[in-house]
Amino acid sequence: MTKLVGKLAALMLISVLVTSVGATPAFADWDKTSYPAIQGTIPIADGQDFAELSNITLVDAMSTAEDAVPDSKAIYGKLSVINGFLVYKVVMMDDNRGHNKVLVDAGTGEQLYVSDVVSKDSYKNKRYSDKKYDKKYDKKMKDYYKDMTPEQIAEKKKQFKEMGDAWKSISLQDRAAMIIHFMQMKMQWDTMSDEAKELKKQEMKEQWKEFLPLSPEEKKQKLEDYVKSLKN
Repeated sequence: MTKLVGKLAALMLISVLVTSVGATPAFADWDKTSYPAIQGTIPIADGQDFAELSNITLVDAMSTAEDAVPDSKAIYGKLSVINGFLVYKVVMMDDNRGHNKVLVDAGTGEQLYVSDVVSKDSYKNKRYSDKKYDKKYDKKMKDYYKDMTPEQIAEKKKQFKEMGDAWKSISLQDRAAMIIHFMQMKMQWDTMSDEAKELKKQEMKEQWKEFLPLSPEEKKQKLEDYVKSLKN
């Protein structure tokens, strides 16, 4: 049971880190981006299983993306099919929480496309002009902070930002290892009953109460220690 909770904590970790670095908008429109007519090297037919067809690793793809956008960090990536070709989509994030996406050929590891950077302010403006935009995320945040004082909210946001900074500060290899682990655990999570999920969520929330107040250095160390535990 403890091992399962630890694994599911990794899933929650990625979710919290995504929020911490301000990447939620990037994930909200993950599959809504319009890409140019790129030409890859691994064609994929409709409905074809492509999970094992890549010639490069997620680390390779994230490294290519960071070379393409040197002022940003690769915070997430996954295999996808664009225009009938297998690619890695990699989300990049800069120090100002602006994000963009890089497409990397899953056959050669070459950069195929780099999108324009979208600033966090542009999402704020869109949120005000479009009440439906990111509504689910906004409600979740309001519910999370509803019983806190302004001082408590400020401290909590500071702690989340430190978590995001810690995530971006660990090595590219460690970030990739955590992302892959998250994907594996998400499949396990999806098979659980709603009741079991709720129980695990409560257990994980208690773990986060202990994790959040740690110093930035301690947060980074916790992440690195967790990745080490995955290798054992």
